Amino acid sequence: MESSPGQGRSSVAASLASVLSLIAALSCCLSLGTLLMAAGAVSASVVSESLRPWLIGFSLTCLAFAFVQTYLRDRCEFRHRRLRTVLLWFSAAMITAMLAAPNQFASVIAGRLPSFTATGHLIPFDTASFERDFNAEAQQHRLIVLLSPT
Repeated sequence: MESSPGQGRSSVAASLASVLSLIAALSCCLSLGTLLMAAGAVSASVVSESLRPWLIGFSLTCLAFAFVQTYLRDRCEFRHRRLRTVLLWFSAAMITAMLAAPNQFASVIAGRLPSFTATGHLIPFDTASFERDFNAEAQQHRLIVLLSPT
């Protein structure tokens, strides 16, 4: 049986449609968008981490330039405007805080106040007691979650 050129296109279109419907179904059930956003955030984090010294230098240079333009140049109207001056000093305070205490600043930005005392202690994992406790609850639904520290 001979196939016409139109049948080849329709079979490719049908294959693409089936693949797209599979992706649509998976994105509904497996939240593919969240996975893609997480992968993008990881790659952006890797790139920005390698550029960190340059970005810190750039922010300090811009801050120094803004202070020179505000306070050492007479032609700048910037210092006569309160909101702009407040924003300049706010930027200086934020950059200083980020450089002085990066971990505590990141905790505050993440929505947690930094604690300077330990919140708990780690206990060693005992495989035998875990198996005993796990098997003792055989009639219950059990869920094991493995978390990686990285």
